[in-house]
Amino acid sequence: MGIIARQAALNTLLSYVGIGLGFVNVVLLYPKVLAADEFGLTRLMVSIATIAAQVAQLGAENTVIRYYPYFRDPQRNDRGLLGMLLLFGTVVGLLAMLVIGVFHGLLSEIFSDRNALYDRYGLLVLPLVLSEVYFILLRSYSRSLRRTVQPGFIREFVLRILQTGLILFQAWKPMPFTWFMALYTCLFLSCTVALAADLFRAGYFKLGWAERWLPSRLRRSMITYSGFTLSASIAGIVLGNMDQLMIGALLSDGLRYVAHYAVGFYFGSVIAAPGRALGQVAVPLLADAWKRNDKRMIADLYRRSALVQTVISGFLFLLLWACVDDLFLLLPAEYAAASEVAVVIGLAYLLTSAIGLSAGIISMSRAYHLDAWSSLAMLLVNVVANFFLIRNFGISGAAWATLMALTVVNAYRTHFLRKKFGLWPFGMGTTKVAALLIAIGCLMSLVPAMGGIWMDMILRAVLISVIFWPGVYFLGLVPDLLAMVKNNRSGATSVSEKEVP
Repeated sequence: MGIIARQAALNTLLSYVGIGLGFVNVVLLYPKVLAADEFGLTRLMVSIATIAAQVAQLGAENTVIRYYPYFRDPQRNDRGLLGMLLLFGTVVGLLAMLVIGVFHGLLSEIFSDRNALYDRYGLLVLPLVLSEVYFILLRSYSRSLRRTVQPGFIREFVLRILQTGLILFQAWKPMPFTWFMALYTCLFLSCTVALAADLFRAGYFKLGWAERWLPSRLRRSMITYSGFTLSASIAGIVLGNMDQLMIGALLSDGLRYVAHYAVGFYFGSVIAAPGRALGQVAVPLLADAWKRNDKRMIADLYRRSALVQTVISGFLFLLLWACVDDLFLLLPAEYAAASEVAVVIGLAYLLTSAIGLSAGIISMSRAYHLDAWSSLAMLLVNVVANFFLIRNFGISGAAWATLMALTVVNAYRTHFLRKKFGLWPFGMGTTKVAALLIAIGCLMSLVPAMGGIWMDMILRAVLISVIFWPGVYFLGLVPDLLAMVKNNRSGATSVSEKEVP
């Protein structure tokens, strides 16, 4: 099996294992072991660290992937790329920690709640930021080496299983919240160390400082590219995280509502898992394809990825929409308002999945500046819409703001790729999938409750499955899905065998 097919399958599997663990943590454990504001604090701190790290790395994540073919030289330790990358990460990570530390008092006022939790524990975000910067940079280097499964395994499985163990221990033998938060922070640090250890074990953790190579022309090109892709990197991670920051800042006793929104967003973001898994593998190959100007491979991957993602994400959205009320019955009653958040966020990611790899294609092309400007527009739309909608509609407003931002910008990106490069992700298969989803949705709206919570969810899931997948087969979509795998095998083989200077 080729690189894309094999690693995408493994990444998808890891994504869904992570989703399962996330369900245990976010739905069954955290809301019942921690108070809502304590749970909200953990979400808020991760959001702050994630956004701060994305800003601090200055677009280096995509830059490493795009320019790695120019550094690739195993005999010379990839010309010192890893050493330069870690030095850069240390400098920007420490600067980010300094800025957050200086503004801790202001942040404590913005995110103040009745228990002043952020004021007491907010400085724990500092090691989180440094850890996240290193993880992002090491992950980009690992992905450039076509080692996409290892970072996913660490982040999707290892981190979440450690969190499960921590919250179970807290439920069994409660410790002071100060100790819990310290251990919670250490989990993220340990995952960054684990990724570095994986690269070392595989023989890739070689700084190569003596062989470092960065000619001025390439350096200028990389700096320009990093500047443009910074906004794209930020926007990609800000959605969801920015929502939680603004909820915490704009709503009274906001940490409780952050917890509610985090649960709803978790359910909705499940829809994005297939696209994330495919993108982790496909983006480095798109970089190689653009370098060879292989538009045929890009066009084929674009169209088939859009169809595959629409089929899988559409099926997941049907399951979410049909079972969302039962899912929230598993939570404390105060979380019920987040059910609308789950459906709206799910719809946002379904529409995003339907356009396939458009963002990755643009960011790896010579038109990467468009990715930057469109991402800035998405961020602006999201922030402005959040400001007004959260004030008027609470956490549901944040979800609608995300849907609005993603829909507007993704529509423009799709139009741009068609006009600029003649690339189009949609075909008759997309229309068939859309019709099938609408038909099953209408049918499921007529199905009454069928028993207890778990029985009702199982029966609905079975009913959707026995209609959807045979429908996919009879509409003639299976050959297209299989062709995606076959094409990835041949495409990945040709890329892996071609040595890029």
